[in-house]
Amino acid sequence: MKSVEHSEYLPDTEAGRSLFRERLIAKIQQHRDFKALPHEIQSNFFEKLAELTLFGTNNCSVETHSPRTRKLEKLADSYRRVANSIALLSEIDELLLDDAFQHSMPLQQQKKLMRQLAAQVDELIGGMRQTSTSTSERLLLGLKGASLLNQLGKLGVACKINNDFQTITKDAAEQRDASKQTQRFMPDLSQSMTLAMLCTMLVLFNSGQVVEWSYCRRLLLEGKWVSR
Repeated sequence: MKSVEHSEYLPDTEAGRSLFRERLIAKIQQHRDFKALPHEIQSNFFEKLAELTLFGTNNCSVETHSPRTRKLEKLADSYRRVANSIALLSEIDELLLDDAFQHSMPLQQQKKLMRQLAAQVDELIGGMRQTSTSTSERLLLGLKGASLLNQLGKLGVACKINNDFQTITKDAAEQRDASKQTQRFMPDLSQSMTLAMLCTMLVLFNSGQVVEWSYCRRLLLEGKWVSR
């Protein structure tokens, strides 16, 4: 079994946070959207990023985004990813897969089902948030996200979050579940993420706040919604 210490999941210790920041900055520097920025912006990008502030208080507690809601959001994202992956298949590959594996349900029907399930989970999440408290929290989060996106935009960072996702291997999940009572972990940086997502992580990290993948993503989603 692959140990956490040798995986992309770093323990939230002084050494782990130092290594996480180092990897996060390297990931930003290697990102194609960062490399496309003008040289004059790249030269002092991280200094400018360190100066960014979020709307209102800096206490962006992840607790406003409950574990139950986060799990449901990840489930909905997983359904959408499967549907989108099926949609990318060529007609020939789709026919070959349907024939080779003798699916009880053709891929096109599976794609439709995945999208229906994602919509149902989204509806459930929406219902959970239909309280005055959650509405206020969502508005505050949206204002924070919109402010952050506006500042990132001035640095040339586009608000793209469509390819942000996280895959947790079985081994890593078991390790995290076994240790979650005593040890928190920094986000996994091995996955494909947009420059906006990576920068959001660094801004929160620099501010000494909780850096959690699903919270960072929701911050951008709500900010984008408010900015419409």
